[in-house]
Amino acid sequence: MIKTKKCKQCGGDIVFSYETPTKTFVIEDGKIVRDDAWAGPYYDNPQLVFHCSNDVEHDIDSEEISKWSEEIEKIFYTKILPQL
Repeated sequence: MIKTKKCKQCGGDIVFSYETPTKTFVIEDGKIVRDDAWAGPYYDNPQLVFHCSNDVEHDIDSEEISKWSEEIEKIFYTKILPQL
């Protein structure tokens, strides 16, 4: 069973977002081409961003949250994302 964690500042639930980088394109010589300064595998990778559900600016960093988020990432990438 997955446990929930609470924000140490306000007690709100810690949630996460699956963020994919924005990609920009341009038309050159009648073709659509990528127009990002930050193109490539490292920059194109999506990531999970953990934050307080009440305020994304709250400081949720701790060793406990770090270990918990690693567990959540494993579950998300192996069991949840393949089903989406």
